[in-house]
Amino acid sequence: MTEDSPYSRPEATAARLGDLAPDRHRFIDKHVLLTGERDVLATENGRDCLLSSLRLLVRICSNVSVFLPGGCDELQAECHAVAAKVAFRTPVEILSDVPALERYDAILSVGTRARPDLPWTVINSHGWVARVSSGATHVSPECGQGNPVAALTAAALGVAEIFKRLIRLKETRGRFVDGLSFSLYSYRCGEDDPGPSLPDQLLLDLLMVGAGAIGNGIVYLLGRLPVAGRITIVDAEKFGLENLGTCLLIGPSDIGTEKAIFAQNLLRPRLNAEGFAADFTAFSKRLGQRSYRSVVVNALDNIDARHAVQALWPDLVIDGAIGDFGCQVSRHPWEEDTACLMCLFRHPDGESADLVASRASGLRTARVMGDTEVVTEEDIRQAPLDKQEWLRARLGRPICSVIQEAMAQKISDGAQRADFQPSVPFVACLSASMVVAELVKFLARWPSPVEPRFQLDVLRGPAFGQLLPQARRRDCVCTTRARNIEKVRRVRRIASTSGEKDL
Repeated sequence: MTEDSPYSRPEATAARLGDLAPDRHRFIDKHVLLTGERDVLATENGRDCLLSSLRLLVRICSNVSVFLPGGCDELQAECHAVAAKVAFRTPVEILSDVPALERYDAILSVGTRARPDLPWTVINSHGWVARVSSGATHVSPECGQGNPVAALTAAALGVAEIFKRLIRLKETRGRFVDGLSFSLYSYRCGEDDPGPSLPDQLLLDLLMVGAGAIGNGIVYLLGRLPVAGRITIVDAEKFGLENLGTCLLIGPSDIGTEKAIFAQNLLRPRLNAEGFAADFTAFSKRLGQRSYRSVVVNALDNIDARHAVQALWPDLVIDGAIGDFGCQVSRHPWEEDTACLMCLFRHPDGESADLVASRASGLRTARVMGDTEVVTEEDIRQAPLDKQEWLRARLGRPICSVIQEAMAQKISDGAQRADFQPSVPFVACLSASMVVAELVKFLARWPSPVEPRFQLDVLRGPAFGQLLPQARRRDCVCTTRARNIEKVRRVRRIASTSGEKDL
């Protein structure tokens, strides 16, 4: 594995699992079949599940085959087109004859039937509900209420199950799901209520910060939803070779393209979209009041960017975050007593030994000081997303030895490129799905249970996800300067509608 490989980020993510994933070093070269049932594939949701799954599978496996039943000629042509666009190491094999199922290491089917006799996972979706089963339980055939958000969620969860098979994940880290239904409307499992139908039209006045892995998923969904209005996309980076392993929409021909311009071109002409290849902090300072939008989506995973986004003080900020296998959505409405991004994501106050050890290990400072104890499930839950996977592999070990290892790794990691972050595409797409779910709820004036965040470990599944409420911190600027912020918001709203030149 090298950092300039298109599979470098998924490979690095699998490597972090250590002995919990015996095939972590050879999963890329295994064989996966994508297939489905005619009745489900004939639905809008079935089509979305299939094509999204294809886009995701090629990023974790170099040998992907597709077989569709008779009568799916149009969908098969779409598979050809998508495969030609996104495949990068080996062409996707589109099969015309029924394949020998036993030759595949994993099979993903868009349908209803479970096959416990095979390495088989079945997925579909209905309204806001995503369904997945890798066991003996069939899933419901009702798929009639179209919704691309849940369809992408089903694909992401299904590909996560395929990933578990390819790396031979041990059950102690994450079991296969059996008959799972997960609602993006309520964030509850085990219910089949599809939730409200999508409105005929959703009007956007949106600023999106970041167009990488999470941003790709957001852009894809905006292209599938009944949206109109304007969107500004800001991202300073260009796509590199390593992004092929994480970004849903790109193919080899997109390497070297500015991420913001790529997103802009995909969203036009449906939306009045404009991309800026610029650092967000510089962008917001340069444009001042004209950078205001009523809703801001953040898909950049660093503290400074989050603080700069929050400092716009829009009506709502929606933030997507990912770790190795953890993903999170958080919503930050101005009109509610809900923690803002500055409340949640805070810079360390100093460089004491305890703080350095806490940052390196993911353990809270209070736990770092209690170094005779062992790492617990609560420590993992309280850790930052990008540290949870690392800590889970050390569950039950003495804290003192975990800190020692973390500090040694911190020193060795300094030799790596600072911007290289292990990640897998299905985690980013699940975060994107939750971000867009919250955006739709806000635009449609529907309630949300997120106050301010929902978090889950994708390998363990949504059944172990948690809603984590948090009010505003009394010492945060959102509280101490609330009156001044309201004045700034009023000025920015006026400036954004006063006839100044649009972005």
